Amino acid sequence: MQQNPPVDNERYRRFIEQIDNLPALPAIVTRLIQVVNSPDTSADDAAKLIQKDPALTTKMLRLANSAFYGIPRSISSVSSAVVILGFNTIRSLVLSASVMKMFSTSREPAIDKDCFWKHSITCAIAAKSIVRQFISVRMMDPESAFCAGMLHDIGKLIFSEFAQEDYSEVCSFARKNGKSLLEAEKEILGISHTDIGRILADKWALPLDLEYALVFHHEPMKADSLIDLVTTVHVANTLSHAIGMGLWENETVTPEWDEARSILRMGESDYEHLLKSLTESIDKSREFIDIIK
Repeated sequence: MQQNPPVDNERYRRFIEQIDNLPALPAIVTRLIQVVNSPDTSADDAAKLIQKDPALTTKMLRLANSAFYGIPRSISSVSSAVVILGFNTIRSLVLSASVMKMFSTSREPAIDKDCFWKHSITCAIAAKSIVRQFISVRMMDPESAFCAGMLHDIGKLIFSEFAQEDYSEVCSFARKNGKSLLEAEKEILGISHTDIGRILADKWALPLDLEYALVFHHEPMKADSLIDLVTTVHVANTLSHAIGMGLWENETVTPEWDEARSILRMGESDYEHLLKSLTESIDKSREFIDIIK
């Protein structure tokens, strides 16, 4: 029986120090998150802020006019795009685009970033679909679930960026031993991507719904609030892996929590329906990624 490699305390310390070098979110992104999360914000307030950034403006209009949202008329103003897409969609777009830009280095990453983002958007679509399918059971914003699904694994990207060699070893260990990345991270580095999610949420002052998705998406039973949202992202994550949208072929994943579907009141036929519709949405997901790049 193969022994797990011991955790290297020096490596762990070095990595924690490197996390301090994480870049801050661009000022306009931080401000936009604050504006979007304020109950007193109007669409014009958000639009005025977005228009200060030509790249964000272009992406917003492209998304509003894309097949991904399928709006039947042409959207030409940012204010109209904000109204139609909603604040949480804007949050998804802005945060995802910013993170993509921040971690778009040309050096060889520890993980395949294309696979990473495909998994992320598939999870986001699944989370949004779950909320929509069960909207009569609980009140939850589908776009909030979408944003949480999109960003849930961001800790893996941080590992790949700031601990490239170490995380390559983690990925190799996981693949060779049929272990999930969560297990391999804890066994080799002594810290997981969900731990990094907590650090990142604090550093970037992310809203509580995003913080909980980053931290608890593998263990929703540990969340002391927002359990419906966290469980939604948890099941969405397993759904995306079930259709083969992981970081590599036949990636081992953490098992689905036994009580997850009962909390969501999801039957077997519901799950199968979601699985089918998610498979049919893959082409749409590519369009979203192309827009936010």
